[in-house]
Amino acid sequence: MKRTTRGAFEVWALAALCLIALLLALPSKAFGYVDPGSGSFIYQAAYAAFIGGIFYLRKFLTRIFKRNK
Repeated sequence: MKRTTRGAFEVWALAALCLIALLLALPSKAFGYVDPGSGSFIYQAAYAAFIGGIFYLRKFLTRIFKRNK
């Protein structure tokens, strides 16, 4: 039986997908600690970046679509 290049790629892709699924499904030990203050700081930074991006986008769009009076 002759294998084509596409058939070999599909076999390798399926094998890689199965391996990734197995690695994600297996439990592992986590030896880490994150204090509650770090979580709230990350949340606050993400929220501030989002709100800042909205204001920057609004200012940018008003400059582009500014009507001459």
